[in-house]
Amino acid sequence: MANPDIPAALVVIEAHLTAAGAALVVPITDVARGLPFAIGRQIRVYWSGECEPPHMGGADVLNGQEVGQRFAIQALWPIPVLTKTPKIGIDTEMQLLATEVRTRINADKQLGGNVTDLDLGYAEPDVVPIVGVNHISLTWQLDLAYVEYPVSA
Repeated sequence: MANPDIPAALVVIEAHLTAAGAALVVPITDVARGLPFAIGRQIRVYWSGECEPPHMGGADVLNGQEVGQRFAIQALWPIPVLTKTPKIGIDTEMQLLATEVRTRINADKQLGGNVTDLDLGYAEPDVVPIVGVNHISLTWQLDLAYVEYPVSA
């Protein structure tokens, strides 16, 4: 395979994330590419750096270097401050969303034929402030197959 089609792969990822968000009891419909700058329930996917290409056994090849592309997938829920009940609901939604995301992405390891392989990391919860409002965050690191860069002699 030539260099992967990362933009096309991201379209497929967004479709999987939209379906995963729709599977929740209260669906998350705000799914987009880009950093999370808004307040509210949302799922974002954004570039988070380079990485070793998944399942390639190293980055160096005969006349170049293969560099994986890492993307963060981040789901966010604003934290209600008045009761404990919604927080229990968020905990349940995080677990369900983690299952939905992993099932959908791992079932499409080539993202519609646009990458050779991928590696979806574990979902990690955290609390993050966005525009002065604390949100519960569930984040995965998704390493996509390589882009090959030539090396000059």
